[in-house]
Amino acid sequence: MKDSFAVIYLIGAVIALLVIGMSLFFIRVSFRRARQIGMDTGILKQTIKSSVIFSLVPSIPIVIGIGIMMQYLGLALSWIRLEVIGALQYEILAMNQVLPVGCQVSSDMVAAALVVMTVSILSGPVFNALCYKRYENRLAHIRESNPKLMDNLTGALLGGLLSGLISAMLVGAAFSIGNASVAKDTGAQVSGEVTLITFGVSCLLMAVCGLLIKKWKWLESYAMAVTILGALSVAFFIA
Repeated sequence: MKDSFAVIYLIGAVIALLVIGMSLFFIRVSFRRARQIGMDTGILKQTIKSSVIFSLVPSIPIVIGIGIMMQYLGLALSWIRLEVIGALQYEILAMNQVLPVGCQVSSDMVAAALVVMTVSILSGPVFNALCYKRYENRLAHIRESNPKLMDNLTGALLGGLLSGLISAMLVGAAFSIGNASVAKDTGAQVSGEVTLITFGVSCLLMAVCGLLIKKWKWLESYAMAVTILGALSVAFFIA
């Protein structure tokens, strides 16, 4: 068993090193190219420093996601999933298809969840590799010939995606009002009321951030973190 854990952590470390290596490689190439075209070195260093600072807070949701997922998948697997392609919202949604909140987790369920999360996210890279060029050219043609249609298409796609996710969450919460289940690991009461209140608070916080972003553009990078932390705080005090 200890050997298995060691292998998983080793895989996670290798993936992390690859991600860091790729980032450093592109920083070096970009820095070299910027110097070739005559950009000031001081501006380049300041840009790198600012990028590092403004990357830390938006990473908070990822750290929170690891904390949420590790109680089901463990630290290593959660770390592996959230350090490569994917997003917090997708990873938790995919995981919950196999590991619902408060369930008794088994090794088979963890393996199934990992397969679902990994195989499902592969659709994006496969689509990009096979179809993205043609798809991009078609979108560019629509954007130039009929900008209004382009706006309607993108709005409809986003609206359909959000409607599916939100309706599933709200319906599930509505049918579990008054039927609280106790999370086995924390003892917290998980009920429809908590879900609905948390959802309402998160919507309110994001709306406030949206209004403030019009005045303070820098807040755009922090809106997700503020919303998640605020909603989680409310859920924590309720549950």
